[in-house]
Amino acid sequence: MTQLMILTLVVFGVMASVVAAMAIGVMFTGREIKGSCGGVGGGDCACSRGERAGCDVPDGAEKSP
Repeated sequence: MTQLMILTLVVFGVMASVVAAMAIGVMFTGREIKGSCGGVGGGDCACSRGERAGCDVPDGAEKSP
């Protein structure tokens, strides 16, 4: 095996371990995963739908309805 292949496998293993640790942490704490505004776990946004409509939107991004 080349050094590049070994490095790739080590990095993949570390990343997989991190993802697994985060998943186990979510399962043990019992918290819901939620986005910044709404998301899977729901929740209140920092601004209302009307306030979001007036926000500046970067070029290429869509404005929420």
